[in-house]
Amino acid sequence: MTLIFSLCGMPGIVQAQAASSPDQTRSARLVGETVADHPSAYYRFETHQLDSADGKRHYRIQIGIPDTASSPGSHAALYMLDGNAALDTLTDQDLAWLSRHNPPVLVAIGYDVATRNDVVSRAYDYTPPVVEHGHVLRPVVRGRAGGGADAFLNFIETRVKPLVRARAQVNGQAYLWGHSYGGLFALHVLFTQPGSFSRYIVGDPSVWWHEGTLMREWEAFDKSRAVGKRVAILIGTKPREDGRPAPSAIPIRAADGTILDSRSAARAMAAGLLANAADATYETFPEQGHGGMIRVSLERALQIATEP
Repeated sequence: MTLIFSLCGMPGIVQAQAASSPDQTRSARLVGETVADHPSAYYRFETHQLDSADGKRHYRIQIGIPDTASSPGSHAALYMLDGNAALDTLTDQDLAWLSRHNPPVLVAIGYDVATRNDVVSRAYDYTPPVVEHGHVLRPVVRGRAGGGADAFLNFIETRVKPLVRARAQVNGQAYLWGHSYGGLFALHVLFTQPGSFSRYIVGDPSVWWHEGTLMREWEAFDKSRAVGKRVAILIGTKPREDGRPAPSAIPIRAADGTILDSRSAARAMAAGLLANAADATYETFPEQGHGGMIRVSLERALQIATEP
């Protein structure tokens, strides 16, 4: 089931992304003008500011609406986590390609900051609550508080999706793309509220987070709830150049005592979904590290979002 492939037909900039800076500096990199800031023959973008229910996190929601002259009618919606970074990655060539292939509405869910990410806010929003001995904990991992994924999903369902419906002609089909912690969030949603989206595109998910909390969600998940879901899990397997072990190597203990790492756990999840009638794939990219998988998985998300 493991595949190695190129994203045929997309204008891709994978090689350029692979040579970019380390993950920790990538998140702090300033975002200049993006496709959302320039006139386009293919999409028009609008920006909205929203706050979390507790007022602690501030979001920038940027909605890309296909040109109605060339693409009349309603569209699917692709919700992109790490919206600042997603728009920093997209090119006008991507928009041109989409315009020729059943273009989706693009929904970039980012933070109202000048950088690619607000690492503190995303650490909270994208990570699942941890339940131990019947108590819900708010864990701290790498010095950042987590456990807010359910509140963040509620924000998407009650604030973002209604906004998209009000601003664009959407057909009710909603797809979710996330990378790293965003991939962790996407799988958490699939395993807890699978009806929220019909397609899930997951790049290098942080399955290792908090001793493999996601594995316990997977083991408790009724796999029949994923029947018919399109789930694509994409993994970069290139070793770090400095020789340091990647977080994906952190051991995760399954319920049967088996010790897994993030990659083997994600592969087992894809196999389990496929065995239970989900349209699931697991694909590896040995030429890509964790950072490069942002572009690779987003390209794949754009392709999947155009499929009937």
